[in-house]
Amino acid sequence: MDENANIVTLLNSAPLLDMSGNPVHAHGGHMLYKDGYYYWFGENRMDRRRVNCYRSVDLVNWEWRNDVLTLDSPVQPIYHRTTLELEPLDREGRQTGAVIERPKVLYNKLTGRFVMWMHWENGRDYSDARCAIADCGTVDGDYVYRGSFNPIGNMSRDCTLFQDDDGTAYFISAARENADLIMYRLSPDYLSIEEQVKTLWPGQAREAPALMKRQGVYFLISSACTGWLPNQGTYAWSEELFGRWSPLLPLGDITTYDSQPAFIVPIVGTDNDQCSYLYVGDRWDPADYYASSYVFLPLSFPSDREMKLDWAERTVIDLRKGIVAVECGSGSGLFRLKSLGMGIYLAAGNQSIEHEETLNVEVRTLSYEDQQQRWTVEYGEKGRARIRNNVKVLSIGSLNSLLLEPIRDNEDQFIWLLTETEAGSLTIGSNDGRVLTVAGEQRGGWGCVFLESKRCHDPRLGADPQLF
Repeated sequence: MDENANIVTLLNSAPLLDMSGNPVHAHGGHMLYKDGYYYWFGENRMDRRRVNCYRSVDLVNWEWRNDVLTLDSPVQPIYHRTTLELEPLDREGRQTGAVIERPKVLYNKLTGRFVMWMHWENGRDYSDARCAIADCGTVDGDYVYRGSFNPIGNMSRDCTLFQDDDGTAYFISAARENADLIMYRLSPDYLSIEEQVKTLWPGQAREAPALMKRQGVYFLISSACTGWLPNQGTYAWSEELFGRWSPLLPLGDITTYDSQPAFIVPIVGTDNDQCSYLYVGDRWDPADYYASSYVFLPLSFPSDREMKLDWAERTVIDLRKGIVAVECGSGSGLFRLKSLGMGIYLAAGNQSIEHEETLNVEVRTLSYEDQQQRWTVEYGEKGRARIRNNVKVLSIGSLNSLLLEPIRDNEDQFIWLLTETEAGSLTIGSNDGRVLTVAGEQRGGWGCVFLESKRCHDPRLGADPQLF
């Protein structure tokens, strides 16, 4: 057998299409390995669909299998406290399709059924904050909707499922307006809550949880709550699932490489028992949900209690040996410059009125399709940097303004000093000691960027407008 046939490459910079050429709709989802296939469940908000299922033998070529949960799925309650609403009425009596997010599926060996837990909302807002359940006798069949409810009276938003080595299953979801992550032990059939066993990091506002176990140590990854915008991911570890957990530790870069955790896939070699772990994240597009994409990155473990997430243009998987490796391409040198204070991004703008060959510098909301938000940082002598957008270079205009001028082959454009703070953010300073500063929303736009003297920021006033 050809060794190379078992080595596959996942691209993190290209749209993901199924084997019929259609975009893969499986956001916020989960993967389950069964009988030689990886089954990928995830959100599909097109028409009356709610949860899709795809399958693949190699994690690259995905075959669409079924709309496993729709607004027309069969319903059967588990007990009297669940509601079977899939099309709740709004205040005017009109039907609104329920929103289903973060569907997760486990196989129950005792019952022989596949059980799905998910986040349920009414289609108008996020006020209901319920979990919901569905199950099926086949992995990619038509799931029976069992209803939604508030677990032990708690709110329940972003969620995940975890199956321990002894077959016990746990449901974890965000509660108390996302302030807490609560862990519940499920009943033996996985169809109800048996007990609330742990509140994780109360008041820390975590969402998008994903839980795994490696060599007797549990790891839980999560994100902060910033809507559709990416943020610094974290992980924590514990030797006991509902014992004491470590503090939250940073995972990946300051935006988790423009992604939010969806789930973790164990990759077990077909020729041995070696196991690697693959992080799968959603790259939400705030401008267009349906243009959102995915990130596939290897998780590494420098020690038994450390987790690391590195960027890769391409993630390479040896399916026989269970090895996940990385390849970094030219795109790794491109960055976005995000104002931490305002949550907006620097971008090349229109032609400047100062000079015909120069461009203005603007601030915009995040768009992954906007190449004017992509910057290259090149370092010269004495740590000074040139910040470039394609063939234009970030320079200083009049009256503390900024502009982009044509690139020149000399050191005169290496005028910026990027200084990292203890928290991992940056200040971007000029040769004369001034720093880039972003002001808030202005009339007719999202704000502006300019130079001003470095100042000591009072955190009681909110985020620092001089940090990136």
